[in-house]
Amino acid sequence: MSLNISVLEEIQKLQKNAENGVLVLSRGGERLNISYRDGLIQSVSSNQEANRLGTYFVREGLLKEKDVLKIAAEAKKRKLMFGEVAVERKYLDPAELADIVRRQAMDLLTYAFENGFVVQTYVKGIRSVYASAGISVEQILLEMSRLNPAAMDADSKTVFALKPEENLAGVPWFPKELAILGELDGTASIEILTQSTGIDEPSVRKILAVFNRLGIIEQVGDLATADLPAESEMSSPVKKSEFAFERLVPFVSNPVFSEELEVIKNPASFISEQFKTLKVRIRQDFQNPPRVLTISSPEQEDGKSLVSANFALALAMETGRRTVIIDCDLRSPSLDKYLGVVPEPGLIQHLSNGAFSPYCCMRRIGNLYFMTSGGISENPTETLSLRKMKDLIESLRKDFDTVLLDAPPYSPIADAQIVSGMSDGVIMVIRSGKTSKSSIEHAFKVIDKKKLLGVVFNDVEPTLLNTYYHRYQYSYGGYGRSGDAGKRRLRSTPKGYLDS
Repeated sequence: MSLNISVLEEIQKLQKNAENGVLVLSRGGERLNISYRDGLIQSVSSNQEANRLGTYFVREGLLKEKDVLKIAAEAKKRKLMFGEVAVERKYLDPAELADIVRRQAMDLLTYAFENGFVVQTYVKGIRSVYASAGISVEQILLEMSRLNPAAMDADSKTVFALKPEENLAGVPWFPKELAILGELDGTASIEILTQSTGIDEPSVRKILAVFNRLGIIEQVGDLATADLPAESEMSSPVKKSEFAFERLVPFVSNPVFSEELEVIKNPASFISEQFKTLKVRIRQDFQNPPRVLTISSPEQEDGKSLVSANFALALAMETGRRTVIIDCDLRSPSLDKYLGVVPEPGLIQHLSNGAFSPYCCMRRIGNLYFMTSGGISENPTETLSLRKMKDLIESLRKDFDTVLLDAPPYSPIADAQIVSGMSDGVIMVIRSGKTSKSSIEHAFKVIDKKKLLGVVFNDVEPTLLNTYYHRYQYSYGGYGRSGDAGKRRLRSTPKGYLDS
């Protein structure tokens, strides 16, 4: 598909200059308003009814038409944004809203490029949005390249490699694309890529064609002429290094952080300081600080996932520290809710793809790497018991300073024992006045005492705080009165060009 160069150049210029304002595109009586903040596209709106935001929610089955009308009426009356009211009234999760805003924006941009829209005007000024699409020029080019159905027309022994110094973390790659990118960090042929990733050859060719249109790969010869090992050594590509996760793992450009993430929302608060203290105490009070940490609780709704997410963010704020958090609660996951991202790809997708590197199902927000649950597992105990789960933890142990495992509660299932068995230490979260004595006794009966690092007391009034500490007990207070996420909708990523 050919791009409208003048429109693309204008979008590139606005991004380069980190502009704030609204770019208006038009064609006949149609008009698109593209809202910018700091050079990224926040939202795209249309004067056509079929492309309104509310229509998308109805089409996705997230809202009914009567709900859209009700929300729109209230938003107009209160002079608020549609999405703000929808989230406030709990019709939508913030992550659902951000996902649809991004999808609508990308659909409208594609429509503009395909139908010859032209630049009408640009007006400077900041326009408020409740959830941002967070779209860059690079993301537009990726989506446009994916729309082209042509596959790479080359001999299966043709050898490709990533161009030097390409930093590719700024776009939302699919796991299969990341698998190929990781192998091309060295050199590999189509034949070898198929063998090493387990991806079928037609899909490999489609992916290579996308990379070629983006201009990020180069042909370096073929198996007969390239500087490669002998045929007997060609079971895998020639690697320059291990997986270059720092320049390949995608950044999430439009997360909608939960208001309960105190470390982000109120970094100077008393609660945020407790997480910083917890970080320091673990490092100082243990001769060999644990690298892989499990955080669990005796019961559901004790706040263990909220503690996990805040603690992970506190660790990731430290310069030079590599931190990753994995949502291992495959029955009632919540990391995606707190970070404000879609649930897929995640742990389930990684464990179900035999040859993929862990980083193919991983994402980043700032300096925090994370792997969501990827949904709800039909057989969580069996899934967590897979050999590949142990291999995942050992792989991450090598590349990260801290690996946090947000485990299910200890009662009444065995999932937490499986997860904690793969870690160096366990932190138990107990909610003051809520967690039952019998559940606490059960958890401490089944836990490996040698791995128990301490207890975080959640929901303790600051005025009653005891700041004592020894090996088996932390006491921190005033942390959140809401429990972990309950049952909610878990939406899958829409099918892409590789799923057809």
